[in-house]
Amino acid sequence: MRASVFIILILMLVGCAKSSRYEAKYQLTPKEQDEIILTTIRYLGHLPKKGTHENKFEEKFDHYYSQLAKDFSLEAYHKDAGGYEYFLVSRIAPSLKKKKVATGVKMKRNEIGELEYYEEVFRTWKFEEEELKEKGLMLFSMLIREKDLSPYYPQNSGSEEFIEFPDSYVAYDVEDRLWKAASALSAKK
Repeated sequence: MRASVFIILILMLVGCAKSSRYEAKYQLTPKEQDEIILTTIRYLGHLPKKGTHENKFEEKFDHYYSQLAKDFSLEAYHKDAGGYEYFLVSRIAPSLKKKKVATGVKMKRNEIGELEYYEEVFRTWKFEEEELKEKGLMLFSMLIREKDLSPYYPQNSGSEEFIEFPDSYVAYDVEDRLWKAASALSAKK
């Protein structure tokens, strides 16, 4: 009896350690987490009033984006040997119950912190916090290992929801750093 309880406790500890392995709070200081969000908020966040993708970097929008960044939480983080950083960021989404949506990002910054590469690899459906953490960390783990995420796209995942975008109609344009109609991206090539 004692041996089985001991084995269960060991398995629980190993499971917790594995799930928290990439959690941002164990990887980065709060200041470093804020820096990542502030560096990417003009891509992750909604445009301000009178803002466009062409003018969103203008100084007049700095206050808007610094306030918007407070709505985002860095959930997971990993930096690979090649200097690519991967992170999972979440924000509260409009819903009757408290739900969040998360975005999985791959980026690379130069020595002065400017983005050289930025890609929003996936955006999840709205989930309650526990489900978001479970599914988000699973997808993030696959992302950093460069595994194929297409089985989790809406058109392939059956009745279970994981990834909302990309899908059959919307894909991420790495060059323009925007979600666009997939047909526009295929015409661009």
